[in-house]
Parts: sequence; structure tokens; C-alpha cells
Amino acid sequence: MKRSVQIVSWLLCVLLIFCFTACSETETKRLEKESMKMQLVPTPKTVNNSGKAMLYKTTVRENEEFAEAIDAFVDYASRLEIDFTKDKKGDFLLSKDDTLQSGAYRLAVSESGVMLAASDETGMQHAFATVLQLMEKADGGVYLPVGEITDSADCEYRGMMVDLARNWHDFSYLLSYVDMCYYYKISVLHLHFTDDQSYTLPSALYPELSTEGRHYTREQIAELVAYAKARGVELMPEIDVPGHCKSFEASYHRIFGTTGIICQHQESMDAMQALFKELCEMFPNSKYIHIGGDEAAIANWANCSKCRKYAQSVGIDASIEDKELLSQQMYANFVNKMAEAVLDCGKKPVAWEGFSKEVNGLVSKEILMMSWENYYQTTPDLLDGGFEILNCSWFPLYVVTPVHEWPLEDLYCWSIYKWKAVHPQSPYLHSGLQIEPNERVRGGQLLAWGDQIAASYEILEDGIRAERELLLERLPFLAENTWNVQKLSEYKDLLTCCKAQGERLKKIIQ
Repeated sequence: MKRSVQIVSWLLCVLLIFCFTACSETETKRLEKESMKMQLVPTPKTVNNSGKAMLYKTTVRENEEFAEAIDAFVDYASRLEIDFTKDKKGDFLLSKDDTLQSGAYRLAVSESGVMLAASDETGMQHAFATVLQLMEKADGGVYLPVGEITDSADCEYRGMMVDLARNWHDFSYLLSYVDMCYYYKISVLHLHFTDDQSYTLPSALYPELSTEGRHYTREQIAELVAYAKARGVELMPEIDVPGHCKSFEASYHRIFGTTGIICQHQESMDAMQALFKELCEMFPNSKYIHIGGDEAAIANWANCSKCRKYAQSVGIDASIEDKELLSQQMYANFVNKMAEAVLDCGKKPVAWEGFSKEVNGLVSKEILMMSWENYYQTTPDLLDGGFEILNCSWFPLYVVTPVHEWPLEDLYCWSIYKWKAVHPQSPYLHSGLQIEPNERVRGGQLLAWGDQIAASYEILEDGIRAERELLLERLPFLAENTWNVQKLSEYKDLLTCCKAQGERLKKIIQ
């Protein structure tokens, strides 16, 4: 009898504990608090906010279609000391919605849970990035503001570039740049791998190109590619030719010449095309491949008998007296050949504005042009010439640490249709340029160049860190103005959001 009473008492205790736990779970799910500030960058297109926030368990319902997006989010949340788990049940539910365009998402937060919807992996990454910016850690889960967000980008191309060739960047920085792009929904990370100072890529074809002690391994490149893919960030690698080629001359001068520009003859052109095909193979997920094209001493081609002989063989009249025109024609031939190698691999070639409008008819319209100087030719000339372009205006998009630190308000005032030149011979040096909306302006990009870092910092690492700090400060403004071409936020409000999100992002990348 005594034992029976003990058993009954034990069962009653278990039942009471179960009931309490169940009630607690229900209560937890419905626990409310005052509305949280929705400090999001970029600003969503539509927001319906109920004015309250609720507590949710840190469980994500498993979904094979969006497995990579889930894993990336769980990783980032853990860096904020919020542990999410994957389960067949969970407060965070993912769904595929084919009515949403590529990259768009919908986030619905209600008493029943957190619903994330997208038509593709990229859209789901964007949805999770929004959750990452919104959620607030609490005992028993995370708070999120109740309501619904529907959002999509105005520009397909929203980019950030980092110069890896002038100064060595530890591999960990490359991963952190991917993190930064993920957080602010930046679509393209442009990596300037080569310049006069070094060739930071590995090469099986021409191994001596890789600068000793200043190049990434194939294993690291593969890791970077996988890391970016899992986070919905497009990598755009660049081999900057035909100028900026001292690293080529130092290792294979017999092939590439010694005149400060890649020599044009059959062996050099075949070698360059092979290098770009090798680059495409190293970055299989990359839609864009950058072929360079800026600041090249093209006049040197006209003064080289070997180059003129090659020009004649490909149908260029190398006997003409106008050496400038000859050089421009040879430039068109060079970029077309490099673009051809990229196109053969199923990729989109990208190049800098680096040629005159006189040869616009000769340069392939398959090349996406970066309009930056408005010196070699103007933005209107590029558009009139039939090119699709990206806005890479020197002012205010260039970051040259620590020399050029354009005011943040200038970044806020910038749009993909506005340029301000700094080249003394640009026709827009003082007036700037603003064009009418044009569908062939595909987006814009923030660009960090390392020209001054080595000369300005005794310890190189200090300079690289300072560069990243400037990018962290400026990237959200680029994100805002390429996600939303029409401004949706006042400067002061956006600045407040940028500062708040910047502090959170630092916890993720450090």
C-alpha cells in the first residue's frame, strides 16, 4: 500500500511538471513586450508593424531546399551567442513562393511563428539577413517585432571591391568580406587579385606568376568559393590586364614582355586566354569575371614591332600613321580576346572604362563596363555606345585608406545615376554628372584601394584593419542606395540604423 501511494504521488508530480512545462511553452511563445525598433539596412520596400514584439524559440524547421541558407543563418546567430537548432518542428518555418522574384523575400512574424518565404536560395538568404538584424536575444529564445515585410532589390548588381594585390590580406579577411556582403544583402564581392605589386592567385599553368609569400592556395580559394556560395554572395575575381602587369613581367617576361603592358603576340594572347579560363574553373559559381582594362600604357603597343606584326595578322592596319588610333584598336582586340575566353566558359566579362569612344564600335557589348573616371570616355558616351554599365564613381565610392574618406552624407546623396570625377581632365571635374534613369545602368559598387596603406602604417595589419573599418562604415550606405534607387530613409534615420547594425556586424566578423 505504501509503495502504491508513492507511485501515485510520483505520477502526479510528473503530470504537474508536464502541465507546467506545456503551459510555459505556450506562454513563452506568446510572451509580448513593447515594440522593438526596426533598424534595418537596407530599408525594406514594405513594412507592416503591429507595434508589439513576441518571444520565439530558437528552432528552425528543417527544409532541404533551403538547407544552405539555414546553415549560414545558424552560423551567424551563434556568433551573436544565440544558439539555433534545426528540427522537424520549430518557430521558424521556411516556404518556397514562386510568385516572388529572384532575390525577393517575405518575412511574416505572428503568434503562430516566424514565416520566411522566397522563390530561391538568394531570397531566403536575404530573409535570414533581415532576421539577423532584427532579433533580440532573450531568456528562452529571441524577440522579433510582429508584422510583415515584403522586400526586393532595385539593382541586381550591388557590389564591394577589395584590392588584395597591393597589400597582402590574410585569408580570414576574405571570409569577413563575405560576411559583410551577406549582412547588408550585397550581391557581388569583387576581388582585385592581381596588380603590379603581386599576383595573389594560384596557377597550375604558370606557377611562377604566384608571388612568393603573397598568394592564396587552391585549397583556400576552394574554401572561399564554398563559403560565399553557402551565403548567397557572388564572387567576382579579377586579373587586371593589360596594364598593372609588373608581376607578369617579373616571372614570364619572355611571354608577356617588359614594356609595362602585356605584349600582344600569339603566345602571350593564348597564355592570357588560358589564365582566364583557369580563373573561371577556380570560381565555378561566379557569374562575373573581371578582365581589367584600366590605366594601360597602350601607346607601347604601337611602338613594338612584334605587337604591330600581330595586329596586322588579326586584321588591324598596323601601318596607319595615327598611332593613338592603332593603340585603341589593339586595346579593343585585347579586351575582346579576354572576353571571348570568359564567354566560352559561360561567364559574363566585366572591364574598367579604359578606352576612347572612337573604338566603341569595336569593343564587345557583352562586356559589362565599370564607369569610374569619366576621363577615358564619359558615361553618356558609354551608354550611347551600347554598353551596360556599373556606377563606380571615384567620388564618393572610392576608399583609399587613409587618404580619401569621403563624408558619409555624400554617400547618402549618391545614386546609381550620379558621378563626380576627380581626374583633372574629366569634363565633369567640377560640375559632376547626373543622368536620367537608364535600365542599362545595372548598379553600383564601393571600392577599396590599397595605394596608400603601406606608406601610411608601420604595421601593415593596422592599415588593413583601418581599411575594413572604413568599409564597414560605408557599405550600408552603398547597400541602401542600390537596394532602393528611390530613397526611403532620411539621412539621420539611416545613419542611426547604420551605426546600430555596424555594431552588431562587428560582433559577427571579429
